[in-house]
Amino acid sequence: MRAVHENIDGPLAIGEDLAVYGLITQGATLQGGVKLILHGTIAGDLIIEPGARAIIHGTVAGRVCNDGGRAEIFGMVDAVEDLSPDAVTIIAPAAHVRRGRAGAARSRRA
Repeated sequence: MRAVHENIDGPLAIGEDLAVYGLITQGATLQGGVKLILHGTIAGDLIIEPGARAIIHGTVAGRVCNDGGRAEIFGMVDAVEDLSPDAVTIIAPAAHVRRGRAGAARSRRA
């Protein structure tokens, strides 16, 4: 897994395992089979494709759109939206979801 500490201009297609400590501008798409550990900030939406995994300790200023992957939210996000019945979204009790969840049939609090 590669660690990134600087700012990255987005929108960004993430195609490798990545730990982000900096800022991604304009959002990101996490491609299938890839793992993201976010300690920094995504200044837009995060789209999680089928088979991808996102562990969010930092901030997503937009929505987390889970299209069939796995999202684990420990930090702060604007909103969570499960777009597929295969989406698994876990929200820790201390996490902050500003505008709530949509399509939350399979989402759950940890």
